[in-house]
Amino acid sequence: MFCRIHKLIILSFAEEDWLKPNAVLGAFEARAAKKSVACAQNLSKFTNPEEGFQELSVDLVEAAVAHCQLIVVSKFIEKLQKDIPGKGVKHQLELLCSIYALSLLHKHLGDFLSTGCITPTQGSLANDMLRSLYSQLRPNAIGLVDAFNYTDHYLGSVLGRYDGDVYPKLYEEAWKDPLNDSVVPDGFQEYIRPMLKQQLRNARL
Repeated sequence: MFCRIHKLIILSFAEEDWLKPNAVLGAFEARAAKKSVACAQNLSKFTNPEEGFQELSVDLVEAAVAHCQLIVVSKFIEKLQKDIPGKGVKHQLELLCSIYALSLLHKHLGDFLSTGCITPTQGSLANDMLRSLYSQLRPNAIGLVDAFNYTDHYLGSVLGRYDGDVYPKLYEEAWKDPLNDSVVPDGFQEYIRPMLKQQLRNARL
């Protein structure tokens, strides 16, 4: 199975192929499998298992992360194979699924390349496709975030206001900071101004 997955990834490839679930799953499966095999082989070199786990803790964490990401991506793809009610909803979810998977691939590109799961050319094509998907998603980005129906109070961010009245409110919030209670902050006359005067005297000398 591992060899089959690996061959699937290194065959003739185009940018649009990154939209195919088999291609994405193949890359994530091969990466997770190779990292697990590498950890097992390296652990077998230690006579003391505890010492091996301690020495290879970073590698083991990376293998666990690769496995968890594989599960999330595979379950996301699996759910999209079913009927999803609502006009255009499935298309938007497919878009989000591809962006999620390719953004992980972009973030951990070194892992995918070092394990031989994909070639540098395929990695470059994945980044190109990711930029294209961002452009497709951008017009609906606000609507998709608002779909979670988070309140302004829950978000606790002026930049995430529902009414979009960002900059006046940002200015208003800035004035609530204690540092802005006065034009000259506390401690300036006592500490900073004498230092500046001393530096000015030294400069003149």
